[in-house]
Amino acid sequence: MAISNLQKKIAALTKDENCYVSFQGENSCELQTAELLKYLQADKRVFFYERTRNILSLLEKNIQDFENAVDNDVQSLIKDFRKHYYSMLHNFSVYINNNCTDCAITIKKTLPQEIKTALLTHNGIVWHGQVVNVDFIRGDYDLSNTFSTDMSYSSDDFYFDVWYQIKEGCKQREEFGLAPEQQLGLDVLDFEYENIGKFANILNQAIKTKDYQAEYTKIFETLSLLQSEILNNIDKATIL
Repeated sequence: MAISNLQKKIAALTKDENCYVSFQGENSCELQTAELLKYLQADKRVFFYERTRNILSLLEKNIQDFENAVDNDVQSLIKDFRKHYYSMLHNFSVYINNNCTDCAITIKKTLPQEIKTALLTHNGIVWHGQVVNVDFIRGDYDLSNTFSTDMSYSSDDFYFDVWYQIKEGCKQREEFGLAPEQQLGLDVLDFEYENIGKFANILNQAIKTKDYQAEYTKIFETLSLLQSEILNNIDKATIL
């Protein structure tokens, strides 16, 4: 039943043949996977033959190998995004005019999941508005020698609900009553809009070229083998 439930969830999550299903995290079959893998626990594994336990252990390993491969690429892409963004800001007039020596960025908490979903579906993502704060550093890293943006606006999304409204001409800056730090945040997003395309396409192309078919196939081959083994054991027990 646990195998069947996992298979049904995989089928429900699979949009097309080129879409990979996640076994951990959001929009995944994590609950169904955990329901199956719980039979590796000491109080449950005693009911299975050694071969069955080994196949189940192999399934667990294959799933983890797949998830690790995806997560490693997520972190690699975030690292590349940060590197490109830092390099971009070094040409920002505020950075240059204030004799900044470094900067630090804070990205949206949702970005890792967005990238993971994109990797599993072979789609790009919107890289605009993924930075929610920038700290500009002058001299050594000392808070007294740092100035920052403020990319927050009540409970709204600063990028979509403030910057984008201004960019599309729906509202003027003056209508929002922004603090100087928020005004600086808008300036950063203006500069981002003009320059991010130079590396956003590179990152999206990297996403689309990632392939996990080998790791993915192993999961389903092992799952099929486990199902056959369980049914074979049931048949033997029925005959006895």
